[in-house]
Amino acid sequence: MDCTDDDVILNVSLGTLTNASTCGTDGYSNFTALAAPNLNMGASYPISVTVGDGWSVESVSVWIDYNGNGVFDTTEFTYIGTGSRSVVTGNITIPTTTTVGNKRMRVRVAAVGAPSATSDLACDESDEFGETEDYTVNIQPPLGIEDIQKQNQLLISNSNDLLNISSSIALIDSVELYDLTGKLIYHQTNINNNSSSLDSSALGNQILILKILTSDQIVHVKKIAN
Repeated sequence: MDCTDDDVILNVSLGTLTNASTCGTDGYSNFTALAAPNLNMGASYPISVTVGDGWSVESVSVWIDYNGNGVFDTTEFTYIGTGSRSVVTGNITIPTTTTVGNKRMRVRVAAVGAPSATSDLACDESDEFGETEDYTVNIQPPLGIEDIQKQNQLLISNSNDLLNISSSIALIDSVELYDLTGKLIYHQTNINNNSSSLDSSALGNQILILKILTSDQIVHVKKIAN
């Protein structure tokens, strides 16, 4: 595939993974060595892929090799969406039938409309313009009731130009805020409190990735719209 005309993946964000990139050699980049985000069986996760504007339609597809056979099967496919010079967002649901461990994930953008972004094209070369990137994800057992309760006890709100974070499960240790290009735009450490606020007035209208480390050493990742 050819991504030199901006039919390109500029950023991938899924869980704790946020990776900004440029056009890879021959339209391919291998990022499988990056830290793998943990994804629990049975859970659904938002994914954001920033695409270029080489064409009026840039369709994003994702495959995860859940059965570990080294092949991206049609049943391992998720169509994310279509855009152009935009952030394409969707959700990936992890099946309960998969197994625990590291799995290869393929993210692909092609200069085609949604009907042509089909499940059989993980390794296709007939789409001339686009890009493919590979990552690693770490499949984990289903969340228990206690884990779900912990996730629900971390509250985030945005009012009066303040982004407010409140935790009823553990003290907030640090807060990081990234834009969808992977740029760190805010970082605060040693908070040691159940709440934290930051001025959001200068952030503009955009989707941001918020990473919160609590004192129990759990990293909470939230996608927010400012």
